[in-house]
Amino acid sequence: MKQFLASTTINGNEINFVKEGGGYFIYWGEQDKPKARQELLTPKGRKPSQSSAHKKFLQAVEVTKILKFSRL
Repeated sequence: MKQFLASTTINGNEINFVKEGGGYFIYWGEQDKPKARQELLTPKGRKPSQSSAHKKFLQAVEVTKILKFSRL
């Protein structure tokens, strides 16, 4: 079951922070049209804690301020 933890829209780009099946994911894309899904993992391939995953989401939000993802 998907649980949306946070969402933001910057310059027409939407980024969602989702908990699904015990893991954390970031959905990227244009508003209301997710185009990419990234699973958040530690460098060793393990599932991160919620605080670590939240930090990665905030970093992704900063990247979204610079890049536009209309052509993935």
